[in-house]
Amino acid sequence: MNQGLTVKTIGIGALAGATTALLCLGLASGSMLAVLLFFISPVPLMVAGLGFGLSAAVTGAIVAIAANYVFANIFVATLVALAISAPACATSYWLNLARPADEVGGPEGQLAWYPLADVLFANALFTALAFVVLGAMIGFGPELAGELATRFVARLQEINPEATLSPDAVGNLRDFMLTVVPVAQPFSWMLTLTLSIYIATAIARRSDLMKRPRDDWPRALRLPRPAIIAFMAAVLLGFVSGGIGHAASAFSGALGAGLAMAGLAMLHARTRGMAVRAGILVLAYVAILVISPLILVSITAGMFGAGRHFPLSPSGPNKSDLNRTH
Repeated sequence: MNQGLTVKTIGIGALAGATTALLCLGLASGSMLAVLLFFISPVPLMVAGLGFGLSAAVTGAIVAIAANYVFANIFVATLVALAISAPACATSYWLNLARPADEVGGPEGQLAWYPLADVLFANALFTALAFVVLGAMIGFGPELAGELATRFVARLQEINPEATLSPDAVGNLRDFMLTVVPVAQPFSWMLTLTLSIYIATAIARRSDLMKRPRDDWPRALRLPRPAIIAFMAAVLLGFVSGGIGHAASAFSGALGAGLAMAGLAMLHARTRGMAVRAGILVLAYVAILVISPLILVSITAGMFGAGRHFPLSPSGPNKSDLNRTH
């Protein structure tokens, strides 16, 4: 839905932004509930954008960023701006785009909506860029990784005073964090953004706030082919030492998450109609949780299944209320 800047959109956007700000600020409590709520902090902005247009989403983003700057600090405000607000505003805008289906090789009399694959690709890039900037702000490197390792060991000894680690073990832990953290954080946040998209679109659709038809997620959850090239380049650059390697690792983590989800979505699609579908899916997810390197199988499948799926809907007599086409 495309609405201009009105008192209504400003009010709805401000309410959405305040909700997002509270979900982010609540993280300071450290409770498990606060952490879980933080993971869905992009949802209010996405719903506002999907239902009331980009103006509402941008208004909410400004409120959320300002609130976190005032009540937290510049680092948290930057996190909200780059990792939450920017993807939420862009996602809600893109998901409201449509064009005549015959312009993209589809049937006449239908509308083709912006493909979810392109939205996820852009979100992966947003995520990676956000963590590159945040990493630069905190000066992520060997010294910080060593500090994190030392804190982890101290926490471990608080829980179990008899636990001791040799200097070599602490050094190995530091190297592990230096390698894994730049990949794991963007990977996890990309999963979070995708979940937020799913929840936000479900809320907007049930509230009759959006015209976009329901995406067939097992078929639509893919990354476009350019994402494969970007992922492979990021993996190769990740072997470079220093800041370039850390930045590349952030991109490989975010894009790898998208490909992993695409691979699992392919499994969901291919097992449709099978009597043992539930068992296959449970086994796949449990296997990945228990043997984490198996996620590489899903990433590989996602690479081979790259593509775009355009959801279609009948075109009404008046298309002037649609956002500009993609």
